[in-house]
Amino acid sequence: MAACARQGKRAKVILSNVTNVYSNLALEHWILNNWRFSKFDCLFVYRNEPCVVVGRFQNTWKEVNVSRAQRQGVNIARRVSGGGTVYHDLGNVNFSFFTDKPSHCPAKNLQFLSKTLNDRHRLAIDPNKRHDLFIGDKKISGSASRIIRTGSFHHCTLLVNSDLVKLSGLLHGDKTLKGTATASVPSPTTSILSVMSRDLTSQTRDVISTSHIIDLVAENYLSLYRQNSSVNVDLWSEECNQDTESDVILVDKVPDKILDPHHESFEWIFGRSPKFSKEFEVSGNVYTVNVEKGLVRGVNDTENCEVVGQRYDPEVIYQFLTQDHIENIS
Repeated sequence: MAACARQGKRAKVILSNVTNVYSNLALEHWILNNWRFSKFDCLFVYRNEPCVVVGRFQNTWKEVNVSRAQRQGVNIARRVSGGGTVYHDLGNVNFSFFTDKPSHCPAKNLQFLSKTLNDRHRLAIDPNKRHDLFIGDKKISGSASRIIRTGSFHHCTLLVNSDLVKLSGLLHGDKTLKGTATASVPSPTTSILSVMSRDLTSQTRDVISTSHIIDLVAENYLSLYRQNSSVNVDLWSEECNQDTESDVILVDKVPDKILDPHHESFEWIFGRSPKFSKEFEVSGNVYTVNVEKGLVRGVNDTENCEVVGQRYDPEVIYQFLTQDHIENIS
């Protein structure tokens, strides 16, 4: 968009010490719906315990190795923005840039982020047209946006010191599923620390941490508005509101009234996957299972079998298809 300026605005930085993905996504959604962005911009910064977050219009089973995530105790979430699937852990930092609708400009945000890191650490980070950040041919950040009438946010990941092996294992879902869901665009990934590790002493490596990156980005963000980070206040304290003089707002807990249990539900995380089909081959026969809203709707166009109406679970369906009564399915 043309309006990529910050003239006449103030800024707030909200730093979350909460590391639960559902809580942070709920807070992000609350900020968008409850704050005014005509006079203020806002940078919301948070990290999460290991989790996988799919885009609003994606098929969770196609994007995520669900069984592996469940075995490893890794939460799966769906966000309200579009885009592809991402992995979060405490070695990843999430930045969410809030502004009014006319000023929404992901390219500006990524230029700011890459310049901040490049100027300080000579990383050679480059944004691309898809609003990802790369170092060489490897991706360190993915982006997505949400725009409503009263405001917008553009959020992005930043792989500082993430577990790339775990990331790779979890972001391999069942690509044989057929449907119209938005598909992630796979790219080789790396982390900032991985790129820099060859040239770092152990002392320098300690400096390149998520806390260092958060402080660096927050300080530079406020400097764009000729502000500093000297005054801190808790988001839920009585003296805190959007008009407070505090430049940095801290979050140690997300109140229950802000949390939305629906966003932790099967219906949202899995049931919002666009309808799809999956072919199972059993004893030389191929069975097509149709799924809508996360529930099995039919097998080979037959709705009269015991798995119809159940939640889609490929292991359960395969066991059902190997039973003796599959000859009743046309």
